[in-house]
Amino acid sequence: MRTLKLELLILVTSFSMFSVPSYGESKGAPVEIVAKTYNRVLVQANKDGPRLALDEKEAAASASGKEASHCNQDRQTSFAKGRAKTSVNKLNEMGLEINLESAAFARGGYFITCQESDPRQFPCDTGGCLGNFTNNKLGSADVSSSARVELRLPAADSSDYRIKISKSGSTDLVATLMGPDGKEIKLNEPGGKEPVLRRASKGSYHLNLELPAVASKKGQDREELEKSATVRIQLTALPAREASKPEAQKSEASKPEASKSEASKPEASKSEASKPEASKSEAPKSETPKPEASKPETPKSETPKPKK
Repeated sequence: MRTLKLELLILVTSFSMFSVPSYGESKGAPVEIVAKTYNRVLVQANKDGPRLALDEKEAAASASGKEASHCNQDRQTSFAKGRAKTSVNKLNEMGLEINLESAAFARGGYFITCQESDPRQFPCDTGGCLGNFTNNKLGSADVSSSARVELRLPAADSSDYRIKISKSGSTDLVATLMGPDGKEIKLNEPGGKEPVLRRASKGSYHLNLELPAVASKKGQDREELEKSATVRIQLTALPAREASKPEAQKSEASKPEASKSEASKPEASKSEASKPEASKSEAPKSETPKPEASKPETPKSETPKPKK
């Protein structure tokens, strides 16, 4: 029996070692952070395209136009290419880093046509192409690297969390923080405090990040864009007791003052109530001598003396 009890004790102790640890208010309950990336590249050059590329980590696409001039005269081929890339690195349990890259290149194209003569009837070496006309064509690349971070806070019994979002790189980065109610929350401005995420029993907070790069050129023009940005997201648990202490102290401090004022009210009412009683007792005292004064007194000198 002793060996059986000892084996049961060892099993119980080993099971408790692998149980899920509880998080106190100082450490804060665990937060689940889910990051999803989304890259999109759309390119087109003259009649080549549109071509669309989609990928979670990296997307790339290119297009090349077909411009053929009459009589082999001067021409330029339109061209467009784009690339979008994202990566997510975990910093710690409540923080991560997201890198976004967007590159777009667009070159316009053109070709020459004959206005008055048909080079098929009149060969080019005999001057068959007369009255040259230039046709300009478009090359475009629309690129977007984006990410969506979902912050799943625990139930309402846990503490609130302060979120710090650090951005660096391209100023074209668009960052939007949405609450569980679907309303936008202002991010921390330079010199300002970071916003606080309140614990919610239902719903999550979402941080949407997008880095666009759009290039579009026609004719002999060209444009090349290369953009990159880095976003760091860090959550810090706030003790719930510290947030509620000042409010509790204020309410407790106001209670004695209110009780004092309430206690003084009955005393004042007592003094006011004693005033009419005092006036009542004084009133009959002034009236008592009046009936005594009205009684006739017989003078002693007027009493007749008997004769001897």
